[in-house]
Parts: sequence; C-alpha cells; structure tokens
Amino acid sequence: MFNALIKKPKVTLIFMLLLVVIGTLTYFQIPKREIPEISVNVGTITTVYPGAAPDVVERDITTPLEKELLDIKGMDSVTSVSGVGISNIVMELSDDADRDQVFSLVRQAVSDVSREFPEDAFEPTVNSDIQMGVIASYHLLNDDRSVLLEQKELIKDWIPQLEKIDGVRKVAVKGLEESSYTLNLDSEKMQEAGIILPDVITSIQNELEITPLGSQQAGNKVSQLTLEHFESIEDVEDVFIKKSQAGDSVYVRDIASLQQVPANQEDLVFYNGTPALSLTIMQEKGVDIPTLFTKVDEEMERLAKDLPDEIEMDLYYTQNKIVSKIFNDLGISFLISIFVVVLITFFGLNAVSAILVALSIPISIALGLIPLPYASVDLNQISIIGMIIALGILVDDAIVVNDNIQRRYQLGDGPLKGALTGTKEVRVSVITSSLAIVFTFLPLTFISGPNGAFISALPTVLISTIIGSTIVALTIVPIFLAWRQNKRRKKTKDGLLGNQIDKVSSWYSDKILTKIVKRPLLTGLAVLIFCTATYALVPFIPVVFFPSADREEVTVTVTLPAGTPMDETASRLKAMEESLKSDEDIYETTIFAGSGEPGIFGSKLSNSGENTGQIVLRVDREKQSAAETIEEWQPKLREENPDSVIMLSTIEAGPPVGAPIALSIVGENIDELMEKVNGLKEEVEGLEGSGVVIDDVGTPLPTINYVPKREAMEEHGITAQEISNLIRLKTEGIPVGSYEADKERETLTIVQDLMGEGETLNIADLELPSKFATTEFGAPVLVPISELVTEEETEALPLIPHKDGDRTITVRVYPGDEDKQKLEKQVKEIAASYESDTTSISVGGESSARSDFFIEVGKLFIIVVFLIYILMVIQFNSLRMPLLIMSSVYLAISGAVIGLFLTQTGLGFMAMMGIVSLAGIVVRNATVFIEFMEQRLQEGATLSEAVIDSGKARFRPIVLTAFTSIAALIPIAFSGDVLFTPLAISIISGIFFSTFFTLLFVPAFYYVIKRRKVKEV
Repeated sequence: MFNALIKKPKVTLIFMLLLVVIGTLTYFQIPKREIPEISVNVGTITTVYPGAAPDVVERDITTPLEKELLDIKGMDSVTSVSGVGISNIVMELSDDADRDQVFSLVRQAVSDVSREFPEDAFEPTVNSDIQMGVIASYHLLNDDRSVLLEQKELIKDWIPQLEKIDGVRKVAVKGLEESSYTLNLDSEKMQEAGIILPDVITSIQNELEITPLGSQQAGNKVSQLTLEHFESIEDVEDVFIKKSQAGDSVYVRDIASLQQVPANQEDLVFYNGTPALSLTIMQEKGVDIPTLFTKVDEEMERLAKDLPDEIEMDLYYTQNKIVSKIFNDLGISFLISIFVVVLITFFGLNAVSAILVALSIPISIALGLIPLPYASVDLNQISIIGMIIALGILVDDAIVVNDNIQRRYQLGDGPLKGALTGTKEVRVSVITSSLAIVFTFLPLTFISGPNGAFISALPTVLISTIIGSTIVALTIVPIFLAWRQNKRRKKTKDGLLGNQIDKVSSWYSDKILTKIVKRPLLTGLAVLIFCTATYALVPFIPVVFFPSADREEVTVTVTLPAGTPMDETASRLKAMEESLKSDEDIYETTIFAGSGEPGIFGSKLSNSGENTGQIVLRVDREKQSAAETIEEWQPKLREENPDSVIMLSTIEAGPPVGAPIALSIVGENIDELMEKVNGLKEEVEGLEGSGVVIDDVGTPLPTINYVPKREAMEEHGITAQEISNLIRLKTEGIPVGSYEADKERETLTIVQDLMGEGETLNIADLELPSKFATTEFGAPVLVPISELVTEEETEALPLIPHKDGDRTITVRVYPGDEDKQKLEKQVKEIAASYESDTTSISVGGESSARSDFFIEVGKLFIIVVFLIYILMVIQFNSLRMPLLIMSSVYLAISGAVIGLFLTQTGLGFMAMMGIVSLAGIVVRNATVFIEFMEQRLQEGATLSEAVIDSGKARFRPIVLTAFTSIAALIPIAFSGDVLFTPLAISIISGIFFSTFFTLLFVPAFYYVIKRRKVKEV
C-alpha cells in the first residue's frame, strides 16, 4: 500500500492536504479549558427535619434511606452526616454504572421511604447534577449590606437570564438573606376564642395538604378530578378553624398574623473588608471556556446597568484568565520545543532533510487533532503537554526513514528506487516501534476514577499524533526525497555537525564496538549491574502524589466551636483577616462565613454551618509563594485562635485526593467510638510532625436536656408532644404545611412569642392547661413547664457520620511533606492498638490513594511490557531477541530514577506517567539497532562485522532521535511547572541514560545471544 502511495505522489499529497485542512479546522472546533473535565459520579440527598437532634435525624431519616440505597445495583459507597435538623447523604456510583438508571432507582427509593418520615420532616431533595467547574464569579459591593440585600429580587431575576446562555449550567448566589412566612399566634385571642394549638395545626394542614382525587372514566372520556383549595400564602389567613362557644366562626386571621421574616442566613461575604454578594456561574460539560466567558461577561455587564450607582460590580474570578495564561505559557514552550527539535535536526541532517523533518511536525499534529473530538478530548494543559512530548517522538520516524533513504542514494540507487527500497527496509521497524508507543499509552486510557479522567487526554493525543507521524514518515518523506533527488546536482553536507557526528560514529564503531565484541559478556553485565544498583536510590526520592499548583490563591478554612452563631463567626474571621493583612505580600482577602467559598478553589466545606467559614487570600507570587504563605501563617493563626480548627491550603495540581492520612473508625456504640477517637487523636497529636489532627464530628454541641417528671405529667394528663410543641413555638416554630412560591413549595411555620436574638428560654414562663385540675371557677389550671420537666445542661455530638450504613468517624492527619511516610507507619501502629471486637479501624487518605494508583499503574505497566514483547516476537520471530529489546526499558527506568534523585523531584502521579511512557519510547533505538544487525547477517556478514557496521549505520539516527525527544521536553523541565516538571525529568533522564546504556548493552548481549547460533551456521 505504501509503495503505491509513494508511486502516485500527486494523489497522496492532495489527500494529505485535505487531512491537514480538516485537522486545522478541528483545532478551532475543539473546546479549550484549564484542565480536563473530571466526571463526578456522585449525587446527594438532603432532608431537613427542623429542630431534630442528630440521633433522631439518624434514626428517622438517614438510616431508613441508607438501607434502601445500599441495595441499588451500581452504588459504590454511601456516606452520610446526620446533624441538627438535617440529613445529608452522599452517594458515589461505580465507574461502570448506568448513571441515569441508578438515579432513577434512587429517586424511587427516596419517594418510597419518605412516606414513612415524621410529619415535621421536609421532602428529601435528590441532587444528581454535581459537576466541577466555574466559568466566572462576580462580587457586588457596597459599604452598607442592607443596600445589597435590597437587590434580592433583581438578582433573582438575573439567574434565569444567565442560565439561558448556552453553556451555562447553574448560577449560585452567596450572601443574600432569604425570607419565609410565619404565622404568629396571639395567645390571648386564642384563649378568648377557645382555640388550642392542635386546632390551628389541623385546620391549616387540612386546607394546604389535600389528597389527590384521581380520575374518572365516562364512556370514552377520562376526566381528572380536582378539589379547589387554598394554595397561596395570602389565603392562609382565610382558613376556617372552628366555631366559638358563642357560635361565631373563627378564622386564622382572628387569632394570628401572617409575617414575612428573615430566615437564617447561610453566608456572609466580605471582599477586602467590604460587604459583598457573590454571584458564581458554572459551565456545562464540553464548552469552550473563552467563548462562553465572553457571552457571560457581556450579559453581566448588561444586567449590571440596572444596579444602583452606589453598588460596584467586580469580576472576582474567571477561568478564562487562567486558560489564557496556560495556553500562552505552554504555547511558548511548544514553540521553543519545535525550534530546538528543528535546530537539532539541522545539526545532524542536511538542510533539505532537516526542513523535511521540520515539516513533518505540523502535518503530524494536524493529523493527530482529527480524532480528538470523537474521543471526547479537548485542548487543555494535559493535552498540550501530550503534544509537546509527542514533538520529540514524532520526528523519530521521519529521521529514521530519511537517514535510510539517504544511505540508499549513497549506495547508488535512483530517486524512486532509493525512496522505495529505503522506506521498505525500515518500514517494519518504524511501524513496530510506533505500535510499541501506541501499546504503551493505550492502557493509560483505562485508568479508573478521577486520575484516569485527568490523564486520559495525554495518551490519547500521543497515540493519535504518533500514528499521524508514522503515516507522514512512510509517505510524505520518501515522496519529497525522491522529488528532491531528481533536482539535486551536487552532494550536500549532512548537517552543521555532520562531519563531527560521522567522526564520533566511526570512533564508536571502530573503537568501542570492536572492544565490546571481544568482551561482550563482561560489558553487558557491567551495564546491567550498574543500572540495577541505581534502583537503591528510590527510597531517597521524595514522594508527592499531586503537588500544590503554583497559584496565587490560599484558602484559610476555619471551624469554630459548635454553637458559634454566624455573626460571631464573621467577626472572628475579620479578626484573622486583620492579622493576615499585616503581610504585605497578601494583597487581597475575601471572607466567606458560613458554607465557605463557592467551589472555585477546590476547598469546599463538607460539614458547614454557622460556626464555619473560609478566607481566600491572594498572594503576590513574585514575592511569596502559596506554600511559603501557608508555612508562615498556619502556625500563627492556630496560636492566635487555640479554640478553632484552622487549615491553610492551596489548589492541588490534579484531582483532589483528600487528607494525607485518614483513619476510619467503625462501630455501633457512638460513645465507645468517640472514646477511641479522642484517644487516637491525643496519641497522634503527640507524635513529632503530626501537624493538624481533626475529626469529622467536631466539638461537642452545648445542649439543654429536658427530663420529664412523669408523675407530674400523668397528674395533669399532659404529654411529651404537647411540651415539645410549646417549647418549639418559642424557639423555631412548628411547620404546618407548604405553599407555592415562585414555582416552588415553601413551608409555613407557626410561632408564638418567638424568642429574640440573644434571648434565653425561661420554661417557668411557659404554661400548659391541665386536663384534670381546675380552678375554683372551673377553668383548667395552667401548669408551668418547669413543674413538668427538669433542665440539665450537657453536651451532645453535633454530627453522626455513617459510611455504607455503619457509624464511621474519620480522623484526618495533615503532617508536613517531609514527615508523611515516617508518620504513616507510626499512625498505623497506634490505630492497631485501638481495634477491638466491636470497633474496626482502617488507615487510608492520600497514602491509600497513592498505593492504589501505583498498584494500578504497575498492572498496566506489566500489560504494556507484555504487548510490546509480543509485538517484537512477531517482528523478529524469536523469543530471546525481544527480551534483549525490552531490556532497554529496564535501563531507561534506572535512568529516570537517577534523574529524579539528582533533582530531588517528587515521585508521584506525573513522574509515574513519564516512567510508563519510556517503555514505548526507548524500545525504538534497540529495535533499529538489532534490525540492522539482522539484515547484515542475512547479507552474509560475520557476527563481528554486523555488530560493528551497525554502529556506523545506526549511531546517527539513534542519537538524533534521542536528542530530539529530550529537546522537546527541556522547556517544560525548566519551566518550573509543579505538575509537569516530574514528567519531563523522568522522560529526559530515562531517554538520556537509556541511549547511553543501549549503545553498550544491546550490541554486547546481541553478540552473546547470537554467538553460538552463528557459529553453528
């Protein structure tokens, strides 16, 4: 086939031009973003149960839901938190689960279970629309927060207009004060009308919550049956309660007033000390970030014209800015890489050949872009790095084909014959080595979970680009060289350093290889022993799974003691902010009191409340890095706020992996669990370098427990429910039904003499009528609640966490980077001492994720080596020769170890990706070497001649391909990029040392393997 393409150059070139045009158009079609989109196979179920204690929420809401959820096929894990008045369940689906089908079953299960919930519990909310990614975030600013809150209706009108933009998924607002309706009962009017609380509750519920009537069929006509009833909040005051003793009708309006009151505020936002509202826009999957941001920003500017003049709108964050910087920085690295690669080809090849090899770069990349949209790969920093890695590899095929065709011309072949013969001689080798690279990277596309989604663009880009380069090398290169040979009149110089390379090649062949064939076994063993010894350096290489990104944002996460109100939390965060502002390198601060920052910087709070919050800092990176800021301020803030749990973090350069060390303590008895948790924490905190040790339960919640006086209650016929309702009327109110508001259902709450902010409950002032005791006038005796219950001040758990249905408390340890490995071993020993028949403890976290990843990559690496070995067996029809070729992988890994050790670069996710990549890259040199030696033997040369001649014929392409691969990655290695530097260093050092070792090891052991067989022949 390839011969036919070479013989018909015009047809081939037109077809290739068409593919290049398609590839170019594809570049403008592919969406651009910061990092690959990571599918979050997660959903949540939130159920509000107002006023209920955590153990009640656990018993009545969480546990029944979990039992059903765990039986659903495709459910990987279910974790939950039962808190005061709320149950939050997080579901994680299996990677191979049918998402739509699973969530359909989830909604059905939730619907079935919720029918048995207590009357006061709200309908559960199932959220399956969880996705990472924020396109932009804006702040609305004014010194007076009330001025901002007045814009509530205007901002609510903005949300649907922004969500109409094609590509916008959701708009989240923080800092707005929500409101709700309450029905304030007048106790005196109720007493006059003879109305008691159950009368009011029953009347409203009977009006707002009616049973659907169904339908009827009359002949061929089906009619839906409905009953007109009050639905809007304004109608509630017209609800009939009952007739008074005088026979008059009593309505709700006669004994209560309807009021719109502020609800508990979830967030308070301050930007550089100024009150703010935060408006965050999240994008759909697969959108082009620059294009979408332009639309969003234009719409925001248009909407902002409706704001009062005194309110300022500020663009707080945009992913577009980061995308532009990434593409600018990587684009420069890309161009530098191309320049360096082309420059190296000019050193070793004549001008025409160097230009031809240079042309193969854009053509191969254009061909490689074509399949990317069909593989769901977009342009991001991972895919661009894939192209940069491919730069040094894709010219290898062109160099090898060019070099061999030029050799055929030197032997006297004509233009077309030289092109055909030269290409044919190396075609199998080129295709085989390209397939080796494909087989190397293909398994990486099957890495599971977020890590797989994060890295999959790199192998996909490399595979498509390498296939493109192979096509170019076997068609365009011979066509161009045949045409050029027809035009050439004189011999051209082989590169700027052509003569020098020829001299080195001759020296290597005549001096080095001549000595190797005399002592092949000794030479081969010496190289093998040296490379094996380098593996002893592995324990001295730091281990960093995903490093922190080199960004200017630092997030301060604060958890104050349980029970701290929102205003106090905001005040404490402001005090911390003032302390931080003393650092001149911190130029911007934003406070998010409550639920924290809106998921922009990867540090979203999991168990948020009024006692939690975050401060987002922006640091001048030219003067101080994020890591230096954390190192300086984390101990200071903890020392200044000893009652708070404070964590400083920055954005990770990869998918989140959780705490460095996490201990999961599982058991049934919550008191026993907490006893073990507190003991564990105390021991771990005592270890040197333990850092921060926190659990996911938090500090105990101050609690007032009312203990019933059963005899007194029986004497007056008063139930615990009546006492509960009366107290609840004063504290939070009792939900009695729902009404329609803005196409949603809102809950109506009734209250009576509601306590004000800061006011305490005096149960001596609360009275219930006795059912048996009467006054001398026949009226019921009013019994103070203080005679029916006893107050006890105590503490209770603010949260009860579960994992897969079991009570599970997680203790997280955040040590310094240098202490992780040593500390992990000590923590495991402590954890083992706390295990019992009723309690189990497992140690996980980042270390567990790292171990799982290394195991998975190890399995893939074995598959890669096996596939390449099978490929070589097919090519050489031998079992021993492929083993010799595969030995170059072993040599390359030892080179990567040397490089990582010398530079003290972390051995983590990207370094491992580089090591796996070496398997496909370095076998090319050994394959080219051995293939030539096999050809010389077939031509009748002796074994020594075959080995020595291979040095002259193959030294140039081996060295050139190695140095082009290295040169392509040099800009990345010196860029300082925390994510890609380990990848570049592992590949550069692996190729460099592998090339050097291969030039000694392969000919030596080839001679040893072939010596006896050739003698027999």
